[in-house]
Amino acid sequence: MEAMSKSKKNNNNECCFNDIRKFLVERFLYDNDTESLNILLNIYEIEDKVENINPAYISLKHLKKDILKFLKDKEGKELISYNLSDLIYSDINRFEFFLYLEGYKAGVNSLKSANRLEILTFKYMSLEELYIRKKLFNYEIKNNEILNLKQSIINDLRKDNKVRSYIYDAVFKFNIKFLKRKIFKLNDYLDKQIVLNLDLKDDDENQEKFKEVNSYLTKKELLGLNMKILKFLYRDAMRVFENAFWNGVNDKVMKRYK
Repeated sequence: MEAMSKSKKNNNNECCFNDIRKFLVERFLYDNDTESLNILLNIYEIEDKVENINPAYISLKHLKKDILKFLKDKEGKELISYNLSDLIYSDINRFEFFLYLEGYKAGVNSLKSANRLEILTFKYMSLEELYIRKKLFNYEIKNNEILNLKQSIINDLRKDNKVRSYIYDAVFKFNIKFLKRKIFKLNDYLDKQIVLNLDLKDDDENQEKFKEVNSYLTKKELLGLNMKILKFLYRDAMRVFENAFWNGVNDKVMKRYK
């Protein structure tokens, strides 16, 4: 599909440029190198006209909820959820930022989607009104026809095997090269909890008032937790890519009249 393709010159310079971009992406994603990010953003701006970067990051509450659901029968699940969320949250934010860039770039380069939106825009808006607007239909869409168009474009993305494979591969690689190792070291960040012994009876002097809770996870539990987060991350990556794509399409139309 057009979303994941762009006509390029097939030469050595192009291959070299792609290698540089790949190197910068990996330095940003896996080494948290901010200088690589700054260079990468300049490349996106020059090559792909990516200027308005406004990713909507995941809610920590939603990530914690998924973790708690998986650990529903585990003692100390609140501590595990808190520590894991805190451990990987900034890493997932970096991954989302990268996916937003890719989705936005794909939207800017989708001439078919931009043409569809442009035609519909002039059905409800004059050229003068379009010229003075800072945003088009990026957020808070009240027009049903525009909403239907957005849903149609997103549905096309969800059906596109190239898009789905690209996002799946990106999530899988991010997990293998980075995320999985952090999750499997989670026990290093867990301290034993001291909780009130609710089973203590008033006349039982042999039991302790407080007891220790072992929050450590087995290898099987860590594997299951990793799979749960992978599924969450894939859904979230699709959402980020779709929103970014729509923003890119909107900004492509706006740039035609600026």
